[in-house]
Amino acid sequence: MHAILILATVLGFAAPAARAPSADEQRLFDEGLRAFQSGDARAAEKAWKAGYAVAHDPAFLVRIGEAQEKAGAPGEALDSYRRYLREASDAADRADIEQRIARLGGGAPAHPTPPLLPPAEAPGEFGATPPAPDLHPPSRSPAGRVPMPAADTERPTPPPPPDSGWNRYNITAVTSSGVAVVLLGAAALFAAQADSAKSDVNRLYNYRDPLTQAPLRYSAVANQYQQAMEDGPRNDRNAKIALIGSAAAAAVAVTFFVLDAKIGGGAEPAVAITPTGRGVAASGGLTWRF
Repeated sequence: MHAILILATVLGFAAPAARAPSADEQRLFDEGLRAFQSGDARAAEKAWKAGYAVAHDPAFLVRIGEAQEKAGAPGEALDSYRRYLREASDAADRADIEQRIARLGGGAPAHPTPPLLPPAEAPGEFGATPPAPDLHPPSRSPAGRVPMPAADTERPTPPPPPDSGWNRYNITAVTSSGVAVVLLGAAALFAAQADSAKSDVNRLYNYRDPLTQAPLRYSAVANQYQQAMEDGPRNDRNAKIALIGSAAAAAVAVTFFVLDAKIGGGAEPAVAITPTGRGVAASGGLTWRF
């Protein structure tokens, strides 16, 4: 209410014949402004047309034309701008509206003078709009009201980040392959230690003195013999456990490579094991393909 009274006072000095906007006009203008700023140009056009129908204030016609431009209807916008110039023959922003008509293909402007720039107004007053970057500056109506600026510039949507090709299937497959390789190496190590223990037992059991060819006394090699007898079975057992674990990890890796090819990676998996060669030669080996 305070904004309306202030605006009416300003208009009293600027144009004695100007009238203050009614409550319905103010409400419909604000409703159209909110719709326009939210991107619903047709809703803004509908609200401003209803506001124009209240008292046929030509200032609404400029707003209606801008909403029609934003909605992608340049022909309708041309009609609204031309109607505005007919009804507001003494409009101070005639040059700007004629330039808009020329831009939309309605003919060259009659007065190629630069458009008038409106002074800043307090937010909330009828017709006041926040500043926004635009190629077409806002125009002023005969009643001193500043219509809404043209359509806001939409920010482009940033492109999605590129797909790395990794997913839960091929990551699990590669991890399982690494575990299988580590366990296979551990199995080989334990097997080598078990074989070494077995060799120690045979050496101690079959050793002969080079001079007398007499076997070693058991008391002299008892500790070594006992240790070798304990290490051999233990290392052999550990080698079998590691080998079984390696086989299980390899099975998991193969399973998830297949899932990656069928589900996770689409038609072209990111990581896979492929045979080398073709036909019968395909059984000659496997290669990693990343």
